[in-house]
Amino acid sequence: MTARRSLITDQLAASCYFRTSVPTGQRKALVQITERCNLHCAHCFVSAGDYGDTMRTADITKLLIPRLRGCRVTRVTLTGGEPFAHPDIVEIAAVLRGHGFGVGICSNASIITDAQLAALHEIGEIHVNVSLDGFRAESHGRFRGNRASFHTTVETVRKLARARLLQGLLCTPNNLAEDAEYAELCAFAVDNGAEYVLMNPLSSMGRGVKALGGLGAAEERMQRIYDLTAPFDGDHLNVTHIRFPNTTKPLAPCEAGTIVYVFTAGELTICPYLVFAAKTPQSCHDPAEFIVGNVFTDPDIAERLDAYRFHERYRVGANLTCRSCSLDAACGKGCPAAVISAGERIGAVDAEVCPVTTAERRRLPVLLTSSGSSTVMPRPRTSRSSSKPTRRRSPPG
Repeated sequence: MTARRSLITDQLAASCYFRTSVPTGQRKALVQITERCNLHCAHCFVSAGDYGDTMRTADITKLLIPRLRGCRVTRVTLTGGEPFAHPDIVEIAAVLRGHGFGVGICSNASIITDAQLAALHEIGEIHVNVSLDGFRAESHGRFRGNRASFHTTVETVRKLARARLLQGLLCTPNNLAEDAEYAELCAFAVDNGAEYVLMNPLSSMGRGVKALGGLGAAEERMQRIYDLTAPFDGDHLNVTHIRFPNTTKPLAPCEAGTIVYVFTAGELTICPYLVFAAKTPQSCHDPAEFIVGNVFTDPDIAERLDAYRFHERYRVGANLTCRSCSLDAACGKGCPAAVISAGERIGAVDAEVCPVTTAERRRLPVLLTSSGSSTVMPRPRTSRSSSKPTRRRSPPG
């Protein structure tokens, strides 16, 4: 099995959307083998549904794989859409394993067949991560656009566990689920031998832009969910809380350029979330800024990727709050994609998880509205003028 590097430490708040990366000098690639999905999830970053294109298997074997090797990719995660909507997913996984890649699949686990389970088990060293956003049909199923899908997903998770294919559960806490469901979800993970449960809040990207106001869990609720699920973190299960409320720790650094993403049409980006965030209506950035080239049409894609150097083009944390903070030296400045999705330019504070701005929010006065309900005065927005990239270049290709 190819090596993994954990991005989660006790010293830093988990601000990157990813849980693991790869050793220095290597890369991990997420590959969107299809845009199609059988569900219609409220938070989907790519707004997937029963439409869109699919990668040709011949292009994957003849072009994608050798060019990923040239990019020093050692681990590949198949994603979508729903990757099991691709008719050749088993063949694709087998070819990737045959070339020595570590292979993972992120799935909603609602259309995986028993034959596919058996074939993936036979290939060996393939793991599947399953999205589970509550523990009721009325919560998870509704959040995913199909209430009946909950029962199928739960049963398929059990099958994946029996086939020794299950690795983790991916969870987006939301207002359709009761708090206690997240503890039940963790207990379910333990019962089925999952390695981890990864939780991160609903984000303002893709369909989340519209869903956040009604379905996004408030900071106080995210803290309650943390308190309910943290006790499950131990020898039998890793519970990873991504971008949960943080009042004490400096932030983790950005992995842009190490964890890359290939869209169905072949565009390669240095980070999927930078593109997802840049496509939102509130963005100050153009998605093309983060596209390196196309793996199908650019034979020199590896050279383009090596030459991109995100952290030379942009300075994360280039603002007065970060520069004057006592945690500055230890802080990785968080996620630039989250900064973009908040309507700021790269360089502004990652205010959602910054311990300084979080503490400020909790000290803001509570006012009574005319209806008698309480509201919190908003904090002033960070100046965009202090957070421009140090230099602007046209994106390669």
